[in-house]
Amino acid sequence: MMTRLYRAAADRCADLIATSPSLEPAFVKAGAHVWSAPGVGKFYRSAAHRVAERIRSAGTPYRTLNVAGVPLVLDATEFTTLGLYFGGRVYESVTTSFLAATLTPGAVFVDIGANHGYFSMLAAALVGESGRVVSFEPNPAVFAQLEAHATLNGFGARVTAMQMALSDAPEAAARLFVSQQRDNSGLSSLTPSEDTLKDGGLSAAHTIAVRVDTFDTWRAGAGLAHVDLLKIDVEGAEAHVVAGMRASLAGGHIDRLIVETVWGSAAHRALCDAGYEPRVLDPVGALSNILYLKHGIAR
Repeated sequence: MMTRLYRAAADRCADLIATSPSLEPAFVKAGAHVWSAPGVGKFYRSAAHRVAERIRSAGTPYRTLNVAGVPLVLDATEFTTLGLYFGGRVYESVTTSFLAATLTPGAVFVDIGANHGYFSMLAAALVGESGRVVSFEPNPAVFAQLEAHATLNGFGARVTAMQMALSDAPEAAARLFVSQQRDNSGLSSLTPSEDTLKDGGLSAAHTIAVRVDTFDTWRAGAGLAHVDLLKIDVEGAEAHVVAGMRASLAGGHIDRLIVETVWGSAAHRALCDAGYEPRVLDPVGALSNILYLKHGIAR
């Protein structure tokens, strides 16, 4: 009974915000104060997720968000941005701050598994018109969102969006398992874990064919000589991606990498063997965003 009343109250609050948009700024302002508060914080978060669902369904999800001091137009209903918009909570805050402190005008950033472009858009703002961002995202629906973000922020000339996946060998039509969680498109993977399949986040009944190449082959074809920072977030396929960039690593073409992986994983060992020094940035559940810094490169 109490659960039904709780949900009904959260729904009513969300309906009120959705039908009276002038109330949204006050609702968002309150979130920064109560997001983590006992009791009221749980109710606010429930209502915020419902508001997000309604503005997403209405086709009006874009808001200007402050990401590490940079104003960006982003879909505020996404898993990377909802907490920031409604509660002032920065997604992967240490990683976000690292990008802000590291990327300067003229730098080159590569985002493998870019999703809708949270990190790509921040990087594009930081590297400026003289810099370059390359974003790899194989899921067509999410790729469209990535391109929309680049357009909305005026970054079309500095962001190269590639609708493809990277791995250790080229493949014309690899099988991508597409996320079945409406509020987390970031689960999609070429190599789904048994746990994710078991809990329904991914399903063999929901796959699409995507083009795959290696980073080494793509980089050689693109004529990209140097990367200041490369980020990999590919839901368990990071060892394959790293294996596909052996020549680039050995040739000193990449100064820094941030990889979502497990300390001691195959990807971790390969990067350490290639001469990179590791340091954990953000824990991400059982995984971590780990920085790999080439010896001789300033932190």
